[in-house]
Amino acid sequence: MPEDERIFGVREVDHDSFSNYRRKYRGGSSSNNTFGGRLEKLAKIIPDNLAFVQGERRLTWRQFNERVNRLANALLALGINKEERVGIAGFNSIEWMESFFALSRIGAVPFNLNPRFTPGETKYIVEDADGVAMLVEDECLSAGKRMVDELVSLRHLIVYGVGKPPLNIPPGSLVYEELMAKYPPTKPKLDYKVTNEDFCFLMYTGGTTGYPKGTVWDGEQRVKGLVVLGLNALVPLMDRLADRHVYGFVAGLGALPGLKAFHPLNRRILGSRPVKLLLPRIARRLLGSALTIKLNRFLSPEGWKVLPCAPLFHGAGYEAVFSLLMCLGSTTVFLPTPRPFDARQFLETVEKEKVNQALIIGDAFAVPILEELRKAREEGKRYKLFSLLTIASSGAWWSAHVKKELHEYLPHFVIMDMYGASESSVAFTAVATSEDKEEAGAGARITPDKGMYSLQARCRVINPETGRDIKPGSGEIGEFLIGGPMALGYWKCPQKTRRDFRVVDGERYFFAADEGVVDQKGRFRLMGRGGAQLINTGGEKVYAEEVEEVIKSHPKVRDVGVVGVPDERWGEAVTALVELEGEEKLTAEDIIDYVGQRLSGYKKPKYVVFVDSVPREASTGKILRRELRQFACEKLRPAGGG
Repeated sequence: MPEDERIFGVREVDHDSFSNYRRKYRGGSSSNNTFGGRLEKLAKIIPDNLAFVQGERRLTWRQFNERVNRLANALLALGINKEERVGIAGFNSIEWMESFFALSRIGAVPFNLNPRFTPGETKYIVEDADGVAMLVEDECLSAGKRMVDELVSLRHLIVYGVGKPPLNIPPGSLVYEELMAKYPPTKPKLDYKVTNEDFCFLMYTGGTTGYPKGTVWDGEQRVKGLVVLGLNALVPLMDRLADRHVYGFVAGLGALPGLKAFHPLNRRILGSRPVKLLLPRIARRLLGSALTIKLNRFLSPEGWKVLPCAPLFHGAGYEAVFSLLMCLGSTTVFLPTPRPFDARQFLETVEKEKVNQALIIGDAFAVPILEELRKAREEGKRYKLFSLLTIASSGAWWSAHVKKELHEYLPHFVIMDMYGASESSVAFTAVATSEDKEEAGAGARITPDKGMYSLQARCRVINPETGRDIKPGSGEIGEFLIGGPMALGYWKCPQKTRRDFRVVDGERYFFAADEGVVDQKGRFRLMGRGGAQLINTGGEKVYAEEVEEVIKSHPKVRDVGVVGVPDERWGEAVTALVELEGEEKLTAEDIIDYVGQRLSGYKKPKYVVFVDSVPREASTGKILRRELRQFACEKLRPAGGG
């Protein structure tokens, strides 16, 4: 491996095998609870119900399954074998989903590629995965045929257009639709089994430094784990069924007749303690079952409609979409043009398709939606968004003031601020409605020994130095540990696997490196993440997200990124790079004073830099902190803060 990759990448060894990760499960060698098996089940029990929508294209589960079979047969004919890795590079589309399920059906292993990666980044990941082929959206072909020639392991490049023939076809590559047309829509005949114990997904997840690292998944931890994720997300909603907005959301999710959102008797009954304890147990047994999916589609033929703005190549979008597919057989609605994100097209699509749930990543999506709603109000336009019962966010900080203003435009809907990790099949949800006095932030309810929350995946918050559990209400900062279904480890990173996936008191946990406090009611409040987001100034820890949240609440601030820059006196100096709204004016002292009125003195920025825009990853909305820190070091100017 080149020396520069050892410095900047995360790869620890040059060769790896799934045999280093394989686990045995009861019935695992004969189980077909795989992605391919799940699709086959959906195509059998709700064949003529709507599965996917994108623009004017609409596919039923039977049609989708037949197209997946055609592609799976084509991939087999190309010589792609079980457990060989194949990359998918594209934005949200029906073709992305077909590619994923076709690979899964034959036991090959999909791996995700961010189409905005540079050729060097893409090359690194394909080499890391030992990829044998790539399915690529035509508009994402930054490297094209040159990459096929350079990568020894890569045998095929398959190019697709989203709902149309591809425009950019490198020499020697295969055309997606032409390839599929040569093969039958029947289920591929395999001379091997694909089971829960097999390698099913290599999901690449970004870190604070270096190239992304691959998380290794089998069907047991990923496919069955996505049902656990759905249950985890439902538990906080069930805990608040007496709230009329939450009740309306849950009634819509189940599509049950007679459960009107404003029916007080139903709310009182379903909000009672015995029922609240019983419902999660019923949900655990029925979620993802044929009975639940059939009933849901009988009562609502077009199903629970989900619109992911978050990209499928990012954990937040992928896990939410696939969890809802596994649990409910939901209908997925993709934006006709998923990038760049167009808030107007989003709202028009919600209105046209009567979308029930949207999936976003924090302020990067929420702020443009809010701006479009403001603009529409000023123009006297009103979007009909009564079908939209919830917006769920995960993967990036979602500001409380943005949530609050969205509730002013959409008072009926429920906000779900989801917290999890790409290494886990678990997400913890904080629920907020327009009637709440405070908007709930990302975090989790620490599992008690008894009661409703004992049904969610186990989590802990520990003192990283002593390993002791943090006492609720103590104010002590601890590290969050996630139990339940999780990745088997990091591909080609045995040392990091041993460090981040550990057994505590006989149970395996993922050490998320996220830190926060536990309040007296046992709720974990995320304060921030370690690494580039944690600033050590004068011996005190400052979480970048906490300072960002305060600054973004200023009415004249549109966006902000906070980093630590080297400082002789403080070690690191808290530095805020601030983007103002329109023609608004503020001084550095205004920002520093504003933070000082709300946070401890050592958390105030020492420096403030005003910028035209805060650099963010275009698809996920995450702050590019390395670039931000470099820019701050170059452009830094004293702010006069103490």
